Amino acid sequence: MNSEDLPKNSPLPNNGSIGKSRRNSCRCKKRDLTSSVKSLLFQETYLFEVVLSILGKTFLYITVIAVTFALVLLAWEKYDWLPFVKNIVRGLVIPCLLGGLVVLLLHHEVSFLKDDWKKTVWSVTFFTGTLVIVNAGIIAQEVFAKVIKADSITSLSNEEIKSADYLQIESVEPDTGSYNYLFEKENRHIRRAYRRVYFYLYQVCPLKNKQGVFICTRSTEKHLNTTEKLEQWKTDFINREEGSIKRDATSAHLFKVLHQRDRYEQYQATAATCATRYGAISPEHMILLEIRQPDSIKRWEDNALYIFLSLLVGFSWNAIMLLAVLYGKTE
Repeated sequence: MNSEDLPKNSPLPNNGSIGKSRRNSCRCKKRDLTSSVKSLLFQETYLFEVVLSILGKTFLYITVIAVTFALVLLAWEKYDWLPFVKNIVRGLVIPCLLGGLVVLLLHHEVSFLKDDWKKTVWSVTFFTGTLVIVNAGIIAQEVFAKVIKADSITSLSNEEIKSADYLQIESVEPDTGSYNYLFEKENRHIRRAYRRVYFYLYQVCPLKNKQGVFICTRSTEKHLNTTEKLEQWKTDFINREEGSIKRDATSAHLFKVLHQRDRYEQYQATAATCATRYGAISPEHMILLEIRQPDSIKRWEDNALYIFLSLLVGFSWNAIMLLAVLYGKTE
């Protein structure tokens, strides 16, 4: 460019003005870049706050419901409310309903999700909440279980035995010659084309030195329901397990005191037919003690681990899904 090409009275460009315009342009670009970074950081911070808010409310609902359920369960057992309600209802059905309550409380929080994503979050939250509530109830029962220890069962009255959850006895004297057993079979559908059959053998043995008190044990076996082998499996199962109570009752030291909620009808029926020289005993006066392994109580550490793993897996899964959906909405 030369001076002849410029219009009259127009100032000639110089190096100073060109450098100044370039510096202004760079400053504008830096400001735009800084504002973009700030916007991105604000956006990510907002997304994490939304996710943490949802997970925090989920944790709060699950914790409050689980603790409340555990306390109610303890009071339920202490005051023997509704004794006809079975353990499976208290230990599984009610926690499932409470898990559904957690999902209901979070319904509005995840309303921005599409139906498929929403159902997945609900399902994960339901299973997480149910597992936590179930294990919270087990922990409460194990930690506050009433365990009575004695050298001999004869030193305990029937009222003391009935008030306990577990008995820890140094030695018992079972009348192994008067034991009896009851066999039961149950069919369960696992898929349309398959059925599984369960064998149960209930064995009952009276005590020599404590009238009306019976030691009980149950053996279980399962198979696919194959008609041609079913009778052979049944025979083998009975031959293998029948009479095992004579050995187990002599060496056992820990017993679970069965209450009405424990579904002991099969034990009652078996005890009622025991050929014992102590005379017939009415079912309401029977005391049934089920043999348990020494480590079957006070194992709440395992259940606490299950609670931690349930929360870790469930919350991690939901956090990943929520972040993925929210990032997709902001792109």
